[in-house]
This record gives sequence, structure tokens and C-alpha cells, in this order.
Amino acid sequence: MGIITAYFLWFTFMARALRGPRVWPIVGSIPGLIDNNHRLHDWIAENLRTCGGTYQTCIWAIPFLACKQGLVTVTCDPRNMEHVLKTRFDNYPKGPTWRAVFHDLLGQGIFNSDGDTWLFQRKTAAREFTPRALRQAMAPWVSQAVKRRLCPILKSAQLKAKPVDLQDLLLRLTFDNICNLAFGKDPIPSHRACLKMSLPQLSTEPRRHRFNDSSYPRWFGR
Repeated sequence: MGIITAYFLWFTFMARALRGPRVWPIVGSIPGLIDNNHRLHDWIAENLRTCGGTYQTCIWAIPFLACKQGLVTVTCDPRNMEHVLKTRFDNYPKGPTWRAVFHDLLGQGIFNSDGDTWLFQRKTAAREFTPRALRQAMAPWVSQAVKRRLCPILKSAQLKAKPVDLQDLLLRLTFDNICNLAFGKDPIPSHRACLKMSLPQLSTEPRRHRFNDSSYPRWFGR
């Protein structure tokens, strides 16, 4: 009985300090995650709006485990993002668990390193990703894509007197150009390009379809 009383005292004080979705004994905020699994991003956005842009929740409301791995902070505040990603990046290391999980994919690259290794790679990468370098790299891809893909679609729509969703076309163009720049691969030969005359249906969810499995080129996962 004493253990149960001590737990609920701990849980009460811990829950009072948290904002965001409701936290339950033992299972924490897991019920909310399960209940909103089909609309997870919308649910998180609602919590952020309610809490003013930042909240902290507890995945597992179990003593010691909660303090070590259960507490999760969610934020969309630009000031917090700048603090974490720029001002005090050294205060938020990825840690050995993260590096071990992503080592096969990312190795010791900039996205999977901390400390001096990250700082060295950041300085090296910064020289390659200057505005001038990006313009020089993107100009040929964009010019070719606009001439060979976007313009024919617009011309066809004009001849058929059909309306076009310009935002959708530009998002498809952006996705294909990012593939070209990041991976050095043109998705057209693999027939997985987003922007082409047939305008393949990517998903029924307009806010997510750019990153749906059906929109990835086949070579992306290789």
C-alpha cells in the first residue's frame, strides 16, 4: 500500500509539471497516441496550439524510466528551434543510441555525429552549400525540368482548355529537383518522377502525399 501511495504522489507532482495531452498512470500519454494514430500530425499540432508552441509529455509514467527515457519535449517555437539547432547545439547531442541505430545508413556523417566531429563536418559542408554554389548546381536541373516537363504540361492544358493545379505542379517540380541535387539521379528514367505528363496520383492525402511511399523513386531506398 505504501508503494502505491508513493507512486501516486510522485505521479501527481510529475503530471502537474507537464503540459499537452493527458498523462495517465503507468501508460503515460500512450492512450492518446493510439487514439490519434490516424491523425498523429494534426493531433500534435493541436497540442502545440493549445500550449503556445511548446509542451512536454511523458510516454511511460514509471519512476526512473520516465526521467531517463519517458519525458518528451515537443516544440515549434522558432526561438527554441534556433536554440537547439544553432545557438547551443552542443547541449543537445544525439548520443550513442541514436548513432548506433543510424550508423549503417549515415555512418559518421554530419547527420550522425556530435561534438568536434560534427563541427568539422559542418564547416566543411558550409563551403559547399553557399548560395552561389547552390544556384550553380540547381540552375541546369531547374532549367531542364521547366523546359522538358513543366512547359509541356502547361502547353497541353492550354490546348485542351483544362485548368491545372499550379501549386501541385510546382511541388512536384521541387521534389524532382531535390532528388537530382541530393542524389545525382534523374527520376524520369526510372519512371518514378512526380512531374510528368501523366501526373501520377501520389496519394489521397494532399498534405502528406509528397512523402508517401508511392512518391519515392525506386532507387531512393537502395
